[in-house]
Amino acid sequence: MRFFDDVISSVIVCFYRYFDFDGRSSRAEFWHWQLFRVLLFLSLTFLESLSLLGLNFIFNILLLIPEISVSIRRLHDTNRSGLWYLLTFTIIGIIPLIYFYCLEGDKDKNNYEV
Repeated sequence: MRFFDDVISSVIVCFYRYFDFDGRSSRAEFWHWQLFRVLLFLSLTFLESLSLLGLNFIFNILLLIPEISVSIRRLHDTNRSGLWYLLTFTIIGIIPLIYFYCLEGDKDKNNYEV
């Protein structure tokens, strides 16, 4: 039950910090957000198969900003600039980003500490 509480609290934090591109986000917060997005996508895909078209598009637009902000904060946690997020727009660039997202965050204060 603790896992689901952590996922829910991470999602709430991501929505609360909707436009917050400063500071840091932990690995758990980032990956819980990704789990939420995947489960939402799968659920909406099922609902769209029942002819409720457009749900995935609407929710992807609504989740775009928090997705970018949590990704940039995750990069900050590994002491990397948010500009690394631009690698998302290349095919091969996703590989180093996944690696960075999996790294443990800096234990000490870093350049992106708020």
